[in-house]
Amino acid sequence: MADQPGSPTTDDAPDLAAAALPADVVGLLEGIATTRAIRRYTDEPVPDAALRAILFAATRAPSGSNRQPFRFVVLRDGEKAAQAKHLVAEGARRVWAGKRSTDGYDRGTGTVDDSPKARMARTMQHYVDHVAEAPVLILPCLVRYREPTPSEGASVYPACQNVLLAARALGYGGVLTGMHFFVEDELRALLGIPPEVFVAATITLGRPAGGHGPVRRRPLGELVFGDTWGEAPAWAVDPPGTQHTAAGPPRQDS
Repeated sequence: MADQPGSPTTDDAPDLAAAALPADVVGLLEGIATTRAIRRYTDEPVPDAALRAILFAATRAPSGSNRQPFRFVVLRDGEKAAQAKHLVAEGARRVWAGKRSTDGYDRGTGTVDDSPKARMARTMQHYVDHVAEAPVLILPCLVRYREPTPSEGASVYPACQNVLLAARALGYGGVLTGMHFFVEDELRALLGIPPEVFVAATITLGRPAGGHGPVRRRPLGELVFGDTWGEAPAWAVDPPGTQHTAAGPPRQDS
C-alpha cells in the first residue's frame, strides 16, 4: 500500500536501532580524522554493551549484492579465546620479525632513537609482546560463495573499518593486522572455522593506554587526482591546520 499523506516513509521514520545505541564521544567526520591505529591498551575490559554497539556497526557495512558474507569471531577471556590469542601472538612475533628485517627497521634512521622509524619499531615490538593481553581480539571472516576474486575484500574490509570507527566513537581503539597469517591453520582447527571461510584479518580492541588524535597523512594533493593521473584538482587542499607525515615511499620531488 502506498504511503498515506503525512505518514513517515522508510527514509524519515524514526530509527529505533540507532536511538538505542550508546552516545558517540565524537562526530563522524571528527572520528574519521582522529582514529589512530591503537596498539597499546589498558587492562580495562570492553563491556558487553560497547562490544555489541561496535559489532552492530560492523554488520551495517555494505557488501557485494548485499549478501552480507562477513562473520566475526570475537575472542575475549574464555579458555579457547586465551589459546587463540596466544596463537595470534606467536604469529605476530613471526610476522614482525620478518618485517623488521625486510623493511630495515634496525638500519639507517632506525638506529636514531627519536626517529619516526625507531618509534614505530618500539611501538610494534610492544604490540607483538602484549597482543595476547588485548581485551578483545576479533577475526573478521568472509564466507566465500564462489572462487576467490581480487575484489572480494570489498565485502569484508568496510565492516572492519566500521569496527575501528565505532570503537573510536565509544572511547576505545584498535588496529587491523594480518598477524594470524603464520598460525591460520591452528586457529581454524581451534575455533572450528570451515575451509570455505576466508580469515581476512585480526583486529585487537581495548581502551587506549595513550589516546586518539589527529592522524598525520600525506597532503590531499598527493593522493587525489582529477582527470589525469598525477594531477591534483584545484580543490584537493587540506583543511587549515592539517598535520602531514613523511612516512611512505620517497616522494618524486625529494
